[in-house]
Amino acid sequence: MSKKANISDIIKGAKKYLPNINEERVKRAYEFAKKAHAGVKRASGDSYIQHPLEVTKILLDLKPDEDSIVASLLHDVLEDTGITAEDLRKQFNDNVIPLLKGMEKLGTVYYRGRERQVENLRKMFLAMSHDIRVILIKLADRLHNMRTLGYIPEIKRKRIAEETLTIYSPIAARLGIYRIKNELDDLAFKHLFPDDYKRIYDELHETTGKQKNIINKSKAILLKTLKENGIKAEIEGRIKHLYSIHKKLKRKNKNYISELYDILALRIVVEDESQCYQTLGIIHKNWTPLARRFKDYIANAKDNGYQSLHTTLIGLCSKLHNQPIEVQIRTHDMNLVAKYGVAAHWQYKEKGGYSIAIPEEKLKWIQNLVNVHENLKNNAEFIESLNVDIFHDRIFVLTPKGDVLDLPKDATPIDFAYGIHTDLGHKCKGAKVNGKIVPLDDKLKNGEVIEILTSNIAQPNRYWLSFVMTAHAKNRIKQWFNSQDRDQLIKMGKDLVNKHLKRFNQPLLDPDLSVLKKYSEKRISVREREELLENIGNGSVDVMSVIKKILPESTTMKETSKKVLAHEVLTEGVKLEDAEVLITGEKGYKTQIATCCMPTPNDEIVGYVTRGRGVTIHKKNCKVLIRGHGDARLIRASWSTKTESKYEVKLSLKRQSRIGMLRDMADVFATLQLPILDIQNIRHKDSDIGETIITSSLDNIETLNKVIHKLESIPGIFSVKEID
Repeated sequence: MSKKANISDIIKGAKKYLPNINEERVKRAYEFAKKAHAGVKRASGDSYIQHPLEVTKILLDLKPDEDSIVASLLHDVLEDTGITAEDLRKQFNDNVIPLLKGMEKLGTVYYRGRERQVENLRKMFLAMSHDIRVILIKLADRLHNMRTLGYIPEIKRKRIAEETLTIYSPIAARLGIYRIKNELDDLAFKHLFPDDYKRIYDELHETTGKQKNIINKSKAILLKTLKENGIKAEIEGRIKHLYSIHKKLKRKNKNYISELYDILALRIVVEDESQCYQTLGIIHKNWTPLARRFKDYIANAKDNGYQSLHTTLIGLCSKLHNQPIEVQIRTHDMNLVAKYGVAAHWQYKEKGGYSIAIPEEKLKWIQNLVNVHENLKNNAEFIESLNVDIFHDRIFVLTPKGDVLDLPKDATPIDFAYGIHTDLGHKCKGAKVNGKIVPLDDKLKNGEVIEILTSNIAQPNRYWLSFVMTAHAKNRIKQWFNSQDRDQLIKMGKDLVNKHLKRFNQPLLDPDLSVLKKYSEKRISVREREELLENIGNGSVDVMSVIKKILPESTTMKETSKKVLAHEVLTEGVKLEDAEVLITGEKGYKTQIATCCMPTPNDEIVGYVTRGRGVTIHKKNCKVLIRGHGDARLIRASWSTKTESKYEVKLSLKRQSRIGMLRDMADVFATLQLPILDIQNIRHKDSDIGETIITSSLDNIETLNKVIHKLESIPGIFSVKEID
């Protein structure tokens, strides 16, 4: 068992590459953490302070800067104690606080066994870590927790192991930190698949001596051959990791390690890139390369910056009995990156060490996760370049249970609600973000915990369509309005039919709607009769056309003539053919006059959007319309004659209070030669945010769009919306 970490050894280890480290500051961080965690024990029985010490010891392998070491020692203080960020800011500089807050945020990221959540979790993990150092500390933290996983209950142990294999290990791989990645894999494998782990471990253990002997003999042969050809090299040997063997056995459908040929690998490290290719030529000349097993990761680096030549040789060592062995060839710089990934760039130049600066194009990871600039001068400059900014157009937020939702930037609680479930969106009455109530059009941010407040009487609001960002939310809201209350529409249709039946002195509809059976040449079912009433109710079927089909012509002819004559009398002075209906100020819509109220150009009107038959025009005070339906399918309508084509519009402007704001708004209307008929200012209490409602007279929708666009371009105006 390895020696327990202590603060003296950590400072000693850090001074090897940070000779000017502030020892007093590091010791102060240790003492602060020790006091904050006083009296708390780990499941292993160790004092809690041992955990941050071990995490920092792991982190030292990555050669972190001083702030990272301090943050590592303090990393659980914010989350697990009563210490605040302000308390820490007084004791340590501001540079440490973002690292600690980043660690605190990542403490909310959990994997709960939902495969569809995996990539969202990884993305959120990164999007919340604006500083790459946060991820590296978190990986070190997870590695120590995995090393002590045996002390906790089995159910929790398996969940943490699965989370490690699903989230943490892939992130370590993408960052190229294979030292941490491989150990995380093997520890997770041990707890998730104990039987497979033991079988592979035992089989590997039985042949370890033989394998080490093969590695040593092969190294000696290669070193001698390369030296004879003027190549100075270092050679390392490795045995494949347990989880890697397990995956390969599964992939190849094999049962035993002996059936695999690349359990062993040799790594040749040379001075420069040209020697990599010279070495490749030498070993291919002396031994037979296995066909289709050569890979050039120098010319075609992996996304995480990994570079190396890979080949597989036959006949390298007689002990192998011509079994193939993998050989990797790389420079010292490439070897450093292969072990430590992005953290390799922190390496200090010292005697006998290596200083590297990998160009930007050689360190790509998920659309340039890490943007490393050439010839970075110091650690601070490097760290500054490692801001995780690849998900600038996405946000990742949490449910109260810790599930992650991936949403577009500027998404709102309504987008979140519909993203969880349509019913949750429909019943949404409010929202909390991190425990505080916020407006429903509030813009969500990375890592926030969203709670949706619901009510059984709540329902969607058309205003939501003006700010939701996701197509899913927009479609669900529109569908709700389109399918609004079928029973109400049927009732409305039934009332219209009964009204006309009563006028013709006919029996009213019975529960089976029997009279409607005659509507079609063939008998229609009760369901089809209800659908007919629904279509009458929503205006897509004219009630008089139905009446004419279900009643004898002699019964309806006389009454219809009276109705037409009455309508002609009502419209005297303005002929219908000289009038046109404008829908939202625009011409050209398909419309028909509602027979229930027969509006004329002298009446105020409103449109009702039907399914498939355009817009039905009703009087604004039509009792049938008001009684039968709400505003879900209503749309603004007005008459246009040869002498008048303008209509009034009200605009709501959410704006910041500032001097000159009203003048700027008025200038827009003056420039477009539009009148301001009315203006109201609404001020929100204890806030410099207010609302202005402007009423104007416009001629068409194109002018309206111009007005809105120009108003939105005024500094301090957040939104402009048309209201009824």
